[in-house]
Amino acid sequence: MFNEQQAKWLRQTETVFLRYGIKSITMDDVARELGISKKTLYQFVENKDDLVRKVLERHISEEKDTCNIEFSRASNAVEEIMIVIDHNSSQLQQMKANIVYDLQKYHRDAWLMMQEYQQGFLYEIVSRNLNRGISEELYRPDLHVDIVSRFHIVTSFQLFNEDVFPTEKYSKAVIFKEYLMHYLYGIMSEKGIKVLNKILGKASG
Repeated sequence: MFNEQQAKWLRQTETVFLRYGIKSITMDDVARELGISKKTLYQFVENKDDLVRKVLERHISEEKDTCNIEFSRASNAVEEIMIVIDHNSSQLQQMKANIVYDLQKYHRDAWLMMQEYQQGFLYEIVSRNLNRGISEELYRPDLHVDIVSRFHIVTSFQLFNEDVFPTEKYSKAVIFKEYLMHYLYGIMSEKGIKVLNKILGKASG
């Protein structure tokens, strides 16, 4: 896929994109941030669109590996969701709100890659968690797994909508956590709620 040096460049570039947005960053900015010449940068990527695509490709690959590793240590379905919250909170805090908009408007190939990731891997992860929770009797047995999975994925990405949640008023990490708590309490059984309250350190009545 990418060698060690290329992966390092892509991680550094991703950090810059997250902090300042994609549209506002030029290839000169990227080369300067990486400490390399533009000529060296253009030996690795064809243009900015190709750079964005490679950044996203590396990010998705890392996310898949992280999900599989982290989820393997969860003792139940509720713990899996809490791992998601912990994993994403720090990333969300540093993410510029217009990242999703920039992908949609200016980098169509990368956006299509993101949609494929949502509808493929993320859908699989969410539906797998729902099925696990049902089998563990932590989630409601009457859940329509396919519909709830799609609803969850679509709603999650609306959290980046600046018209609904302006950055100056809302912390993305807080929004994300509140949404997942809302989601969990909507799908959990009484047994699941007791497990969640125990994890959160609450009295579970």
